[in-house]
Amino acid sequence: MAILNFKEIPEAHKASGLQDAFELFARDFLEFMGYEILSDPDRGADGGKDILVQETRTGVGGTTQIKWLVSCKHKAHSGNSVTPTDEANIRDRVEANDCQGFIGFYSTIASTGLSGNLDGMKGKFEVQVFDREKIEGKILNSTKGLEVANRYFPKSIEEWRTENPKPAAIFAETSSLKCRVCEKELLEQEDNGIIQIWQRIRSDYESEPEQIEFVFWTCRGHCDDVLRHYIHQKHPKVIDGWEDISDVMMPTIFIKWVMSIMNKQRRGTLYSDDAFKELKQFLLQIFPYVARHLTTKEKERIDSLGMIPAFLGGLDYGTNH
Repeated sequence: MAILNFKEIPEAHKASGLQDAFELFARDFLEFMGYEILSDPDRGADGGKDILVQETRTGVGGTTQIKWLVSCKHKAHSGNSVTPTDEANIRDRVEANDCQGFIGFYSTIASTGLSGNLDGMKGKFEVQVFDREKIEGKILNSTKGLEVANRYFPKSIEEWRTENPKPAAIFAETSSLKCRVCEKELLEQEDNGIIQIWQRIRSDYESEPEQIEFVFWTCRGHCDDVLRHYIHQKHPKVIDGWEDISDVMMPTIFIKWVMSIMNKQRRGTLYSDDAFKELKQFLLQIFPYVARHLTTKEKERIDSLGMIPAFLGGLDYGTNH
């Protein structure tokens, strides 16, 4: 699914004062790609070119400079492909501007006819086309590219960042949660595993306070089973509860989780030194992943959790509001 909506860039043929935006985007994109800008876009007669750029290639035989004629066609608003009629006299334009290559920069795609014409010219000069897919693929893969994209596609980039959250740069060191069994980095996996919270079994729930003995995090499945078996053998008087780490990393769940911890402490829940230390470590490590907007998928997950009763792990978590 396309991420960038090229309709965010105003149409080129309407005198809105922003009709040069697509050509300016092409210039900034090509500069980001490493081309030297020889001729900026302007509103005068362009001699069959929108922009002139130069590429410097360094190889065993030395340095070679290639001058490119750039032709911009912004047809995203109509959705039409770029046709041979739109790109007439390409060879004459390339030669008239003393260029060794042609770049088609399009917000849609080249038609079959134009693609055939361009293929036929490759023996005479170099040809390349940046269509919407290639532009998007290049620009979203680096910080500098995202800066350019954000300037021309602010709505698209805001939505993309919301749906593809990155951990906030809050601490000097990168967050890390390694499985206590296999030591895989849980925060780098699609399934972030689970956090286990082990408490002492109480014989009298009215007189004995809740006592948290251990806090661990593991991969789901085998590692989870291995650790549970080990703890049950070594400490038969404890029982575990667990949460999906990916759930706790959701901003809405995280704050409810923290409130639950505070409420329980207020009611007298005790923590062993190790359990309290590990719980603090867990919260610190996942917080950079929490400081963000909810994704659409997470909003749906929140809704589904709201349907589950608190005693089965639903959203209320037994907290008092």
